[in-house]
Amino acid sequence: MPYSVDLRKRVIAAINEKMPVETAAKVFQLSRKVIYNWIDLQKETNSLEPKTGYQKGHSHKITDLEAFTKFVKNNQNCSLPKFMLAWEKLTGVKVSQSVMQRALKKIGYTSKKNV
Repeated sequence: MPYSVDLRKRVIAAINEKMPVETAAKVFQLSRKVIYNWIDLQKETNSLEPKTGYQKGHSHKITDLEAFTKFVKNNQNCSLPKFMLAWEKLTGVKVSQSVMQRALKKIGYTSKKNV
């Protein structure tokens, strides 16, 4: 969880009033690295807002779930290896079995057959 913007502003204000970084680190109970990162962030963006919008987790190969759902409905009788080959032909993206299973699970399909 990022530090509050209020704390960031107070620390940078203290640094701007000639307080050494080492002293500010002790007073505000922060590491010097964090303070230097905030100084760099302010120089780059003119803001002390924490960075947002970064990806959580590993990169995802199947991102358009609507298109994937249509693909699955059109190829319902395929096995998993055939799904993988057909998806690669359609999109040009090669996926592994685990990626295909995870995407099927996201849209509500299972690999189990109900009799």
